[in-house]
Amino acid sequence: MDKQEFMALAEKAYDNYEIKPESIMMFKLLQFEFDYNDEEKTCTIRCPITDIMLNPAGIVHGGIYTFISDTAMGHLNFRVKDTPYVTLDMNTSYFRATSTGEIVATARYSKEGHKVSFMECEVKNEQGDLLCKTTGTFYRYEKKK
Repeated sequence: MDKQEFMALAEKAYDNYEIKPESIMMFKLLQFEFDYNDEEKTCTIRCPITDIMLNPAGIVHGGIYTFISDTAMGHLNFRVKDTPYVTLDMNTSYFRATSTGEIVATARYSKEGHKVSFMECEVKNEQGDLLCKTTGTFYRYEKKK
């Protein structure tokens, strides 16, 4: 990605972001595409791998995998429960590196609760190879009045 492409992407992300689900500036910058399966209770996020995701070794930074996993799990909670949940704990195990193509994160419930939910998210490449798996514990967040 050259500077002109990056600046156009950044400007588009800035111009189109909102503080609401699926519209956060970082989601726009990373080009997240959200898809939900209400019957199976899953949230899938797809995005192209771009230069801004790479670490000094030239592979996708582990924080990107964790970020997309946290986002998919959080959006699934919001979609199914229509209320915000915050992350209490997450653990990511990495299995394979990549530097090109697309990553696909799919979140699902391990144990769905009202106040606390246990979730998992698998991140794969476009060939379906497992890149990492993240587990997370989420707490129902209620704003104080």
